[in-house]
This record gives sequence, C-alpha cells and structure tokens, in this order.
Amino acid sequence: MGRVLEVLSSGRGSFAARDERVVVRVHVDPACPREVALFVKGALAAERPGGVVEVRDMRLPARGEEDPDLVLALVGEGGAELVGSYARSGVPVCVVVEGALDAPRLELPEQAAALVGVVAASSEEALSEKLAAWMAGIAEKRLALAANFPFCRRAVTDALVSRCAVENAAVGAVSLVPGSDLPIMCANQAMLALDIAAAYGCDVSLERAAELAGVLGAGLAWRALARTLVGLVPGIGGLLKAGVGYGGTVATGRALRLRLELEDGTVEIPGPEPRPAETAPARASFSAPRPEPSRPDDGYVTVGEAGA
Repeated sequence: MGRVLEVLSSGRGSFAARDERVVVRVHVDPACPREVALFVKGALAAERPGGVVEVRDMRLPARGEEDPDLVLALVGEGGAELVGSYARSGVPVCVVVEGALDAPRLELPEQAAALVGVVAASSEEALSEKLAAWMAGIAEKRLALAANFPFCRRAVTDALVSRCAVENAAVGAVSLVPGSDLPIMCANQAMLALDIAAAYGCDVSLERAAELAGVLGAGLAWRALARTLVGLVPGIGGLLKAGVGYGGTVATGRALRLRLELEDGTVEIPGPEPRPAETAPARASFSAPRPEPSRPDDGYVTVGEAGA
C-alpha cells in the first residue's frame, strides 16, 4: 500500500514538474551561420505555457532581471566574455558552433567550466542530437524541458530510463529478503512510466492507467524470468537478478517511449519503400550552399536592440 501511495505521489509530482516555468535564453552572434540560427529557432518553439524562449544579440551583456535555466550562445566570432559571465554566475551555457575550431577559448575556474558545453555540428541531425543530449544532461527541470521542446524528449527519456535501470539493478543485487525486490522494482518502473508520460506532455487519462497495468505485468514477467535463471544457475543469483532488473527496466522504458512517439507522430510505422524517382534527396549539411529565399528574412528577431 505504501508503494501505491508513493507511485501516486510521484505521478502528481511528475505532472506538476511538466508544467514548471523553464527559461531558455539564446544569444545570437550576427556572424553565426544563418542555417544554425534557423534550426535552433524552429527547435525552441515551446509547446506549453511554461516554456519561455528569450532571444538576444550576442553583443548585449547578460542582464540580471531573471536568471535563465539554460543559455545557448550561437557564436560566429568571439563570445568568450558573455559565456564566461553566465558560467561564473552559475548558469549552464552551451556554445553552439558549426565547427569545433570556431568555439571561443575560455579561461574559467573548474566549477564554472563544468557548466559550459560546446556543441559542434555540421548538419541538423547531429546538432539536434548533441544539443538535446547536453540540455537533458545538465538541466534541472528535465520534464518541463522535454514537455516543451520535442527534440529533447528522447534524450530526457533515455536519461530517466538509465537512472531507473541502475536503481533496479542495485535492488536486485542486494535484496536480502526473498520477494522484497518485486514491489520496489515495480514501483520504480511505474514512476518511470509516469515520468515518461509527463516528458511527452501527456495528461492524466485512462491510457496512463493501462500503461501502469502493462508495466506491472512486465514486472511480474521479468521477475519470473529472474527466478528461472537463478534456478538454472545457482550461486550467482544476485548478479542475475541485477542483470534482469537492469535489462527489464531498459526494455520497458524504451517500449513506453516508442508507444508515445507513435502516439504523437514522432515516429511513423514504416511502409513500402518508395520507388527511386520518389525518394527524397538527402538533407544537406549546414555548409552546403542553399538557394536564397524569395520572401523576407525570417531569422531571429533580436530583443533589446533597435532596428534589429
């Protein structure tokens, strides 16, 4: 009963964390590649009211009205002073560049340097993966970040699954009372399911109850597998239960993630292969030449500078 109450309390906390205010500030260098700026602009379109994106010129100093949760610095030339200012004040900041050699040289104390990340990518796919991994790894408000910005959801979910899998592996390895590990592991996986649903911006519904029932059934199945393996290979029961606890949690988490990706259209069920004439051309890298748009520039609008 205590585990049930723990799961319910965790679920309320997860859905509350999903709607927290998360502020991402983007500083754009005028010399930043336009394609990089446009990609970040499209990726940071918040889907919930709590997501706030502030865009500023790289030449403007960091202001102290409200400390953002994360800062992205889209640099072209320079930017070291601004990045260092944020890092020294305790704000995580990511330098986004097209090539690693374009990143500014920083001289920061160890504590501040740990808050600075560098994402260098020459294509949209690589930039999306690397930027999402950095944001998911350093942000405190992970659920709000994922619920607002879809490109971060897989990275946040993978981090949640890995943490839960390690916890369940430890529970399986050190369990002293036979059967005591099952309710703990099932509760951890149920809380993981609620965290993943919140990360994908889902609301409380009957579907969540069905998912929890499925997680419980999977937990019983993994438990039965662990008992069978322990009977077949005696003497290493703790290691076997730890392995099953870890692998079962990873499999359950990935299955939940795939279900939600199919639900919101992030992943499509593959159909027949298109004929050669219908195959779309490969996506070009940032450095490849692109035709000029026929409409006015729709890049970033700089906040705080007249005439921008």
